[in-house]
Amino acid sequence: MADLSPEEVRTQLRALGLAPQDDDDLAEVTHRINAINEAVLALEHPDVDRIDPLPVAWPAEEQP
Repeated sequence: MADLSPEEVRTQLRALGLAPQDDDDLAEVTHRINAINEAVLALEHPDVDRIDPLPVAWPAEEQP
């Protein structure tokens, strides 16, 4: 995935009802979003298709 440009980030922020304070803030937000995207894309788990999903929360009677 190619890095997002500052204008693409500004558009996404507007869609969420947010706005950067200034150009320096927009540059920092853009950098952080691109860094997170890069880190997530680097995650690998070779057996991910073979593992059954686990519940996020257990019913009260089954909690550890």
